[in-house]
Amino acid sequence: MSACLLLHKTKFIMAHLDIDLLLERYLTLVDEYTKLRSKLNQLQVDIYQNIARANYSAERGIRYGPDLYDERMQAVRQLNIAVGEDNVPSFEIGLSQAEVTDDVKSDSQSNDDGQEKPTQKPKDPLRWFGVLTPMPLRVAQKEAIEAVEDIVPKLVSINAEMIEVEIQVRRQKKRRAKTEAIAMKQRGEEVTRSEVEA
Repeated sequence: MSACLLLHKTKFIMAHLDIDLLLERYLTLVDEYTKLRSKLNQLQVDIYQNIARANYSAERGIRYGPDLYDERMQAVRQLNIAVGEDNVPSFEIGLSQAEVTDDVKSDSQSNDDGQEKPTQKPKDPLRWFGVLTPMPLRVAQKEAIEAVEDIVPKLVSINAEMIEVEIQVRRQKKRRAKTEAIAMKQRGEEVTRSEVEA
């Protein structure tokens, strides 16, 4: 009986160590997540400030924003998230669906005609505001691209990893509780037997 009790104590200690390691990893992920969120927040503030600067320096009657262009504008970049076999999401930045379908159409037309047509580059959204766009508007675009291509994918992956660590912590706590219950049950049986023998 004492060997079995020693085994359960060892499992109990290992469960505590596993939980501690998982919680340490979780706190590291929370730290990274909060740093990225604050960086994303600062980027968004900078984007809106640069758009406001561009509006301030614009010619009379021109405002840079959704009012200046029509509703046909679509996103050039898109974040695609796919869940793999191990339930860990993977992300990739790619062309938006409209750009991809335009490329497929141009490829099929070039194959049908026998002539190769040059592939169209994605249109720069700043062209909607004219050829000579103000520098703050270009800076706002650069910051928005950084947010979409760098910060948001990292946030998504860290958030998914945090969820996975939370699940692992819960599983470890259940295992620890089962080990404690078994140890208590065995100690209870020993106490009962010793009382009976006395």
